[in-house]
Amino acid sequence: MHVYALVVWFLFSSPLQNSPNDHSQKAETEPPRYRMELVYIFDDDKIEHIFVIGNSGFKTVAKLKEFIGRLPSGTTLEWAPGCERLGDEPLLSSEEDMEAFKSYCEEKGIKFVLIPSG
Repeated sequence: MHVYALVVWFLFSSPLQNSPNDHSQKAETEPPRYRMELVYIFDDDKIEHIFVIGNSGFKTVAKLKEFIGRLPSGTTLEWAPGCERLGDEPLLSSEEDMEAFKSYCEEKGIKFVLIPSG
């Protein structure tokens, strides 16, 4: 009887069940991280721009914001746009637009990390 009780105790108190080092639990609690890119489209005489996050692309800042608004609070969005500019890049060509975008991310609980070029 004592062996049976010992086996039951071991099964239900095993540190593998609720281990603080369990990586599957850690992955569930860490907020997601995304990296944003600005892609240039050279198809016509006019250069187009598309924001890309993962496998999703957005032609406008409004559509980008719509996507970002659906991300879970605590998400990190990184952007390292580099230092080369061709002109008229969305967000990068207007300090006012960039500040509005940063504010929007903050309102939605998104940590926006702009990595300056150097």
